[in-house]
Amino acid sequence: MTKTQNKHIAGLIKSAKKQFKDFSDAETQEVFVTIKEAKARGLLRKQPHDRCLNQYVNAANHLLRIRSTDEFAAALTKNIDYLYAYIGLVATNSILTTA
Repeated sequence: MTKTQNKHIAGLIKSAKKQFKDFSDAETQEVFVTIKEAKARGLLRKQPHDRCLNQYVNAANHLLRIRSTDEFAAALTKNIDYLYAYIGLVATNSILTTA
């Protein structure tokens, strides 16, 4: 992970803690491991919700699907699962950031 990614993730976490009072560092780590494993298994792709997948993998796939739309920013602010998934995607180099 690059310094830019670390800085971006740190900023996201700080912002998330302000917005979502129940934001957890432990959950962030758990989601990171889940996203990393999903990436290794080829489960991260722009696919619709799959009830056989973990909620965070589904959230990550949703974010990958809507990445270039106006809906993307709204998803990150309305649902904590999407924010956890986004942090996991950034940390695993599965999504590009502009930060």
